[in-house]
Amino acid sequence: MKIAFAALAITMTAGTASAQQYAAADGYRVCPQAQTLQGVKVVEDTCGSLERPNFSDSSFGSLSELKSAEARREAFTTKVSDYGACVTRFINSYRRPGADANSKAPDQAACAHAWAQDQATEVVREYGRACIEFSNRSMRDSEIEPWSGTCYPSVKGSGRG
Repeated sequence: MKIAFAALAITMTAGTASAQQYAAADGYRVCPQAQTLQGVKVVEDTCGSLERPNFSDSSFGSLSELKSAEARREAFTTKVSDYGACVTRFINSYRRPGADANSKAPDQAACAHAWAQDQATEVVREYGRACIEFSNRSMRDSEIEPWSGTCYPSVKGSGRG
């Protein structure tokens, strides 16, 4: 029995050591930066470009500023969804008879889609942090109308907000 466990341990160790290790190119990203930039460029004529709002340094002074920023966040995430649908159509256009099977455009476009999703994620995070900061400040400062709403959009279908 001890021999069987020893053999199993050696096999598992050898298997782990020989397993290919994948390192992400840019943090957790799958696509290299150059391919992502090329993909954004490839789909630009068909799908347009994305200009993301920057909430990283935002400090809202009023509830109306917060609501305005929330509307910009929502508009951007909707635009990213539309962009993603457009990129999907672009990729699918290469899946038809007569299309160039050697083209790198579909792979590059997929990187543009992943990039767009990353942009949406960052906008939601930045807005959320600024919103929480405003909410906390509004509870301490009687000059500011209190905010007790949500700072992050609910995830559809999860039952969680």
